[in-house]
Amino acid sequence: MKGWAKIKTAAKYSGVSERTLRKWLKSDLRHSRLPSGTILTRREWIDEYLENFEVVENTVDKITLEICKDL
Repeated sequence: MKGWAKIKTAAKYSGVSERTLRKWLKSDLRHSRLPSGTILTRREWIDEYLENFEVVENTVDKITLEICKDL
């Protein structure tokens, strides 16, 4: 789905609260602010932002094995 989304719609699209989405905007989520103060972001930008936090299963398994090895 392409296009612009306001905070409420973007939060729903992401499956997070509006408060969490606003935190993302303060960190690095790209967005635009209209002269009226309305904040808009693109769904593609949300997807790009979330991809930065992708967990690669092999990395998680490797870390888990290292921790368990020391126990």
